[in-house]
Formats: sequence, C-alpha cells, structure tokens
Amino acid sequence: MTDATISLRVDKRIHSMMKMHDEINWSAVLRKTLSEKLRQLEVIDRDRALQASKGIDKLREKKIFDKGEAVTKIIRRWRDKRK
Repeated sequence: MTDATISLRVDKRIHSMMKMHDEINWSAVLRKTLSEKLRQLEVIDRDRALQASKGIDKLREKKIFDKGEAVTKIIRRWRDKRK
C-alpha cells in the first residue's frame, strides 16, 4: 500500500506544547489515533447495517407491504400505477 500525505493545522499553543516534547513521534501518534477512530467507525457502520437488515426482515415477516410478493412484481405494480 502506498502512503498519502495529509497536512494538519493546530493552534499555536498546541504546536508549542508539542515542540516541548520532541521525543514523541507526533506523526505516529496521529496515525495510530486515526486508525483507532476508523476501526470504531467500521464497527458502528456494521452495527447500523445489521440493525437495518433486521428491521427489514421484521417488516418482510409481517408481510404488511408486499403480502409475500416478489420484489420485482411490487416494483412493476408501483411503476404501472405512476403511468
């Protein structure tokens, strides 16, 4: 995988505090923090997708909208109603 470069603006006060700790690899700290946040977001996205899928399954089980019809037939019926 190739790397990409991003730039980041920080407050001057933060920058001066960072300079006081030049023993810390700030790029590595930021990379790690970004990776952890993205992992958290992936989990949230998976959970949301799973919840949405379960909700759709519950609606289909109730057969409120389609009464067991195939999706393609439902779409065709709605399109025909628009004409």
